[in-house]
Parts: sequence; structure tokens; C-alpha cells
Amino acid sequence: MVEGGELERLRTEAAGRDYPAMARLARALHENGLTTGQVLRECYGVPFPRELIVIADADPYTLRLLSMWTNQPWRLTTPPSRGGPAAEPDTNDPMERHFRAFDPDLLPLLFLIRPGIDVTDDELVVCYRLTELAAGRSTIYGAPMEPTDPDQVVRRADSLLAMLHQHHTAYLDELEEELAKSYRLEADYVDEDEIEEIRRRIRQLEDFQRA
Repeated sequence: MVEGGELERLRTEAAGRDYPAMARLARALHENGLTTGQVLRECYGVPFPRELIVIADADPYTLRLLSMWTNQPWRLTTPPSRGGPAAEPDTNDPMERHFRAFDPDLLPLLFLIRPGIDVTDDELVVCYRLTELAAGRSTIYGAPMEPTDPDQVVRRADSLLAMLHQHHTAYLDELEEELAKSYRLEADYVDEDEIEEIRRRIRQLEDFQRA
């Protein structure tokens, strides 16, 4: 149990939102028995939507979605049963630092991976805005990996799950179009197992939306 002055010290150290300090605070909050949502609210000062809690509790790093997850907020949600928040960030930390310096209201969540032909969204960084979360909205914004102009930050969806569903559905449509073309040409362009895997991922996202 972390109490009183020690907890306040951790909060003060985490004020700049650098990952190691945030991880120390999150670990202490987990040790105090707080839920995922409570830990995030303590760390960022705003409530987080149910969709993020559902994904966090499922362990996003095991979901095999077409995405690469950021350190924050996801690693901060790792419960003691899975080892707690890692002490140090992974290689995405420079990108996250860039976003904090560019616009601290933006919280990067992941960047999209687009292995298909239409790579419009490849490496698009998907973000919440803390002010939107404070207002009870889960609006999603997209930006390039290293934005330099506020005009590069564009509203993309009403929620993270809606954005992920859209991204995976677009890829599935592309794969099915290529499969139909391969049937017509009697060629082997598409792996049908990959199509079924994407369908499973879409069903999983739909389960999260209903949770």
C-alpha cells in the first residue's frame, strides 16, 4: 500500500507525463487496489471511455489487430497479475514524446498497420484528446507520425473501436476484391486463411463494441 506523501511525490514526478514516472505512479495505484479506469483517471486527470478499458483488460498486445500500440496509456493499465506496468518504454517513446511537445492535449493510442494495396491509413497515429475525454467524448483524431502543423490533426471517428472496425473492414473489402479477381483469373493472389483471420478480428472488435 502506497500512502500519503509517497503517493503525492509520485504524482508530482509524473506531472510531465514522461513514461517512467507515469509507470511508477500507475504501479503504485494498482498496488493500492484501483481498477483500470481509476488508475487512468488518476494518471491523466480525466475519465476514460469504456472502450479503452475493455481493450486494456483484454491485453491489447495479444489481440493481433492491424495496429502497433503506444506505451501510454496501455502499459499503465497492466495489472499486477500480468506483472504491472513495465518500468521503461519501448521504441515508440520518441514518437510519444514528440506528440506531447507538439500538443499535450493529444494522447496517441496506436498507429495503424495497413498491409494491403490501399495504404492510405498506414502509420496513421490514432489519438484521443484529453479535453474531449474530460467532456465525456471518445472522439478520435488522426495525425502523421511526426506532426508539425495543427492542420495535420484531423477528426477521424467517434470512437477508437469505430476507427479500428473501419480500418479492418476496409482491409477485408480489399482482400475479398482481390480474391474475387484471383478466381476470375485462376490465379492465387490472396491467402483465404488471412481473410478468415481478419474476419475473426472484426468479430472480436464487434464483441468489444457490445461489451
